[in-house]
Amino acid sequence: MKSLFAFACLFLGFNITISAQGLTLFNDGYLHEIRFENVDTMIFITSEDYQSVKMIFDGVAVDDVGMKEKGNISASHGNNKMPFKIKTNKYVSGQEYDGIREFTLNNSFQDPSMMREKMTYDIAGDLGLYALRTAYAKVYMDNIYWGVYTIVEGKDEMYKHVFNDKDGDGIESTDFGDLCYYGTNKSDYAYPNVDYRYIIDNGDETTAWSRFITMLDKANNSPHINYHNLVSPYFNIEDFAKYQAMNVYLLNSDSYIGEIGNQLYFYDTNASLWQVIPWDFNASFGLWNTSTFTPTGYPIIPNKIANGCVATFINTNATVKDYYLNTMCDLTTNFADTVNLNSVIDYWKNQIQAAVYADWRKEFTNSQFDSGTAYGYYAQNGEVVPGLKTFAKDRYETIVQALFTINYSCTTSVKSFNQIENSFNIYPNPAQDILHLEWITNTNKNATKWGQKIRYEIWNIHGQLVQSDLLNDFKIEVNDLKSGVFVLKCLDEFGNIAVEELVIIK
Repeated sequence: MKSLFAFACLFLGFNITISAQGLTLFNDGYLHEIRFENVDTMIFITSEDYQSVKMIFDGVAVDDVGMKEKGNISASHGNNKMPFKIKTNKYVSGQEYDGIREFTLNNSFQDPSMMREKMTYDIAGDLGLYALRTAYAKVYMDNIYWGVYTIVEGKDEMYKHVFNDKDGDGIESTDFGDLCYYGTNKSDYAYPNVDYRYIIDNGDETTAWSRFITMLDKANNSPHINYHNLVSPYFNIEDFAKYQAMNVYLLNSDSYIGEIGNQLYFYDTNASLWQVIPWDFNASFGLWNTSTFTPTGYPIIPNKIANGCVATFINTNATVKDYYLNTMCDLTTNFADTVNLNSVIDYWKNQIQAAVYADWRKEFTNSQFDSGTAYGYYAQNGEVVPGLKTFAKDRYETIVQALFTINYSCTTSVKSFNQIENSFNIYPNPAQDILHLEWITNTNKNATKWGQKIRYEIWNIHGQLVQSDLLNDFKIEVNDLKSGVFVLKCLDEFGNIAVEELVIIK
């Protein structure tokens, strides 16, 4: 388990840091502008070689920065809108920008909303996982607009700032890295045509394999009795269960539950165990394999979990199963319910929409961007893909019903509300100090009646409850809230709920 301080830092959207590295670079409160000068576009179009360029990040110039094309299938993006890896110290030893030496610019491959990756990283951080930081940027190549990109923190940077160990052992699965135990030797994990089931991503080849195989042995072969205590000194099994719950809820098929790949693990020398590192989310929110991974049809505990070697214990061990199911509860009540996700979707759309419209290199039309962020289903690559708001609604209802069906009692108290539209008006909106509520009287004799005790809740765009109390005199003091977009909920003792968007300007 992380310390309370570490969890609080992650919950607030920051990784655990001992200094201020990256607080400007990864500030997602605004759309960044990154300009690269002296770029030979044919180099990154035809190869993966680094080239030295000048980077101007939000007006701050850094010379001799390394830039190269990255990615596998994402590099096949149309109109040469490749993803990029940026290394500020590639040609100048020790050179940094905002305390950061490496980050990537991801191109939202096949995602017309351009939000799936960022939203999933943010949710991973909200759940207390070791999530990479992200933000959006407009990117230019020698004054030519190259489009909207997602800035994603380099793995090495996170290892350095979170674990104080940029050279620590890291291992990534191929599409055959199933977390099963096959034996004590590296050769036992060979796989035809791909060399091995895992790739050493960071650190020392010998120690990484030895430590990882030891962990696989413990995580697969420890008895169910006292399983958690036996495995925890080697593997953060709690974070593993949380992470798989997130993948299942968000239908991230390019993960353990689908193609098995994109699993990333880091050996934390401070805790002497393997940590789970959330990684690669362009297929999240049900983008791929939609014939199998449907928001309404994909079960709360799928076969890949119930029969998945280490993941099997999620279904069979009471302690690990509680980690998993309580994460489902957190997602339905705090981070991925319809109200919170819709607010987040609207926020990011407002931030990037104009820049996306101007991005002629993107794979999709402006209309497809709008459809991808709204309600409904649309056809893409022979599949039927849910718009983000439809996904939020359908998946929320499916998981809440599944928790009810298995009679799971959430410690986070999943509630079934009767959402009532247009039950109150708020003014002024935007507000500064005092917010007034004007109740709308419904004369329909069959209308739902509100209870006597009405409680209000104000949630920020990251799904965090920032203020709540009983409603008194139909006014709310918002003096302590900073500028931003919020969601105001009113709830009574009968389970009725009404929701309005609230803007605070100071």
